[in-house]
Amino acid sequence: MFEAEARIATIDSSRYLTKIAKVWVHTYPVRYDALTAEIELPGGQLIMTADGDSLSLRLVGTDQGPFDAAKEAVAKHVDRVAEHDTGVRCVWHEIS
Repeated sequence: MFEAEARIATIDSSRYLTKIAKVWVHTYPVRYDALTAEIELPGGQLIMTADGDSLSLRLVGTDQGPFDAAKEAVAKHVDRVAEHDTGVRCVWHEIS
């Protein structure tokens, strides 16, 4: 099992979560509201939680190659959503 987390400091966490979820809503199974999202990506399950000052992301997968590809894809989408916000980037931290 592979796990990674990222925490993005932003007061726009709900907006980020919604935009990221909408990217994949027509391609993968997605459940989301303004505060939480679950997305079944090919490399693992992405869980996002928005609170007042940050967006937390957790990715869990079972196969290293697809897991790494999912981490890269998620980071790319987060960075694209946050492109106008200076200093906001998705940096993953491996848990296991």
